[in-house]
Amino acid sequence: MIQFNVQDISKYRGQLMGIATLLVIFGHSVGNGVAMPRWMESLCGLSSVGVDIFLLVSGLGLWYSLTSLNGKYSRGWYLRRYKRILIPYLIIIGFQKVLSILHGMPIHQALFELSTLSYWVNHQGAWFIAMLIPVYALTPFHYRIYNKVKNPVLYSLLLIAFVVVISALNYPVESTACQMVIDNVKQVLYHLPSFLIGFMLAPLAKAGKKISYFWMSILPLALVAIMKVMQCGYWPEFLVLPFVAVCCPTFKYMGKIISSILNFFGKISLESYLLNGVVGTWIIWYLPNLYNSPMNKGGYLSYFIVCVVGTVLAHLIHLMCDKLFFKSKER
Repeated sequence: MIQFNVQDISKYRGQLMGIATLLVIFGHSVGNGVAMPRWMESLCGLSSVGVDIFLLVSGLGLWYSLTSLNGKYSRGWYLRRYKRILIPYLIIIGFQKVLSILHGMPIHQALFELSTLSYWVNHQGAWFIAMLIPVYALTPFHYRIYNKVKNPVLYSLLLIAFVVVISALNYPVESTACQMVIDNVKQVLYHLPSFLIGFMLAPLAKAGKKISYFWMSILPLALVAIMKVMQCGYWPEFLVLPFVAVCCPTFKYMGKIISSILNFFGKISLESYLLNGVVGTWIIWYLPNLYNSPMNKGGYLSYFIVCVVGTVLAHLIHLMCDKLFFKSKER
C-alpha cells in the first residue's frame, strides 16, 4: 500500500506555507470587492484550507521547538514565539490604526482593535493573530500532557473529536453581544483541529515514519462528506490532510523556479496576510478616482494592486524585522 512520508511536511514546509499564502490571497479577493462567478466564490470559500495549512505546519513546528528544549520551556520560548507574530502585526496594523485615527476613528476604538480583543467581542480585526495568542500560551501545557499520557495519539484524537463536536453545537442566547462572542470562539475552534493534528504528526515526522494514505486522504474525505451531508460542523478543516498528501509528493517534481517562488511566499506569509487586509482600504482612501473608475470594473485592477503592493511591502517588512528584531538563531 502506498504510504505518505510524514517527514515531507517538515521537508516542504516553505512550499506548503507558500501555497497557503496564495490560497489566502485568493480567498480574500471576494472581500476586496472582486466580482466573479458563483462557482469561483465557492472556491474562495474553500481556500480557507490555507489557514489550516498554516496551523498544521505551526503545530508541527511548535512540537519541534518544545522538544528541543527538553520540555523546559521558559519566558524565552514565549518571547520568541510572540515576537515572531506580534512585531510584524504591530508594525502593519499599528500603522493602519494611525491612519484610521487620522480618518476619524476614535483613539480608544483604534487601541481596542489593535489589542485583538475586538475580534472576540465584535469580529473585527486580524482574527488569526487573535487566535494564535491563546494557542501559543496553551501549547506548552498541551505538550506536557501529551508526553505524560500512555497513548498520546489516542489522547490527541479524543481532543480533536471533542473540539469538533463542541464547535459543531449551537449555543443560542438572547443577548446579541454574547452570541457574537460565542460565534467568534467557534470560528477559532473550527480551525484548531489542524493545529492539533500537526502537533500529533510531529513525532512521526521526526522519526521519519510513514502512514497510510487511508489516514491522510480517504478517512478525512469521508469525514468531510458526512459533515457536509449532515450539515454539522466546519467540514473544510479536514480537507487539509488530503491537500497536503497531494502537494508534498508533487513538490518533488517541481522545478527550482516554482519551488523558490513558493518558498518566497512562505517566508512572508504572516506579513502578506496582514497587508492583504489593509492595502485595499488604503486604495479606497487615497486613490478613490482609480477605485471608482471604469478601469476598475469588477474590482480586478484594485485587487491586482493590493496583491502587488502587499507582496512587496510584506517582503520589505519581513527583511526589516529579520534584521532588526530577530537574532540569527531565531531565523
